[in-house]
Amino acid sequence: MKQLRLLAATVLLSLPLASPAKTGEANSKAKNRDMAQEALLVELTGKDLSKESDITLYAEMVSAYDGNDEIALKSRLQSLLSRFPQSAYADNALFLAGRMAVDNANYAQAIKYFSQIEKQYPRSNKVAAAKYAKAMTYKRMNLPEFSRKALVEVRSKYPGSPESFRADAELKVLK
Repeated sequence: MKQLRLLAATVLLSLPLASPAKTGEANSKAKNRDMAQEALLVELTGKDLSKESDITLYAEMVSAYDGNDEIALKSRLQSLLSRFPQSAYADNALFLAGRMAVDNANYAQAIKYFSQIEKQYPRSNKVAAAKYAKAMTYKRMNLPEFSRKALVEVRSKYPGSPESFRADAELKVLK
């Protein structure tokens, strides 16, 4: 039953919370729907995620990662990214979600998370790690040409970083 509630919460969180206002009536209906979704989410999970800070959401994500609770991690991630897109934890949260996706053999989703870090947070300290993780994900997917391309990019764009040394070693293995 608890898993069903968490699944319902995840589905609710994946629905768009805001829609472009076309008319005053449509905007009012959207607000009412959003409030109903939030109320149902609170009822199902027992927590009101709209009142939690980015630090708390990220801490709960780490806890969900440690417990391999993919549903809780995704719901916290969605809440963190929608409410705090410029949070200092947003890039780390995406990286954590990518790692969990790799651990659960959901490689396509992992690639999306790692690419999202590169696109939305290009100045982040996690970009090199995300590019390297993406290369290793390609390697697990048995796509050596994509893996090699990503590793070469890590090595050339981030010389001297730990990821560039790892990329160098991986490139030697791939040859």
